[in-house]
Amino acid sequence: MKVPFRQQVSEYDCGPTSLINALSYLFDRREIPPFVVHRVYKDCLDIESSRGTSSRAIQDLGFWLSHYKEKRYKKFAVESKFISGDQVHLQKNSKILQCINSDGAALMIVHSSRNNWHYIIGLRSEGGWLHCYDPSPRSKRFINSDAVQFVDTTGQQDPNLIIRCDWLDKNFKKTKDSDERKYVFGSVNDRECLLLNRIRV
Repeated sequence: MKVPFRQQVSEYDCGPTSLINALSYLFDRREIPPFVVHRVYKDCLDIESSRGTSSRAIQDLGFWLSHYKEKRYKKFAVESKFISGDQVHLQKNSKILQCINSDGAALMIVHSSRNNWHYIIGLRSEGGWLHCYDPSPRSKRFINSDAVQFVDTTGQQDPNLIIRCDWLDKNFKKTKDSDERKYVFGSVNDRECLLLNRIRV
């Protein structure tokens, strides 16, 4: 049984919520060890006053997930890879596209406003668009761009957001419009992503 994607419950828990959503996408409910859920919430929200999740926490969790084994949950086996900098793109030989095209999930960090970052998951690519799930409730009022579209979902594991790949990948250093910065990877030095694939055992 697949668990429906969940929304974040505060302004700051997009990291653990997106990571749990990614694991729910890869595994059935009965295949996910409860200790894994505990560890995700324990290690995330590590920025001062629990106002966000650091890239270090995501990187460490990815490494830990890759090595986690529990006898009662033999089907839970994850391959994770943390990529950063010029490895994070959606062009030719994209590691993100390779991951999601092999039924994986990409935990991506994007801009949500001028100075804020936000975690979403990439699920599939189709016709130059990346189909994603954003754990934060949004509406069309959030951004004025045809390159970012909010989608009605069934409440299960459907994407609720589609973004043009070239929009995510663009360089926005010269723009002053805050909408032009939303759902963008940002400058090369800021780019980070955790790739997650299920290992079939």
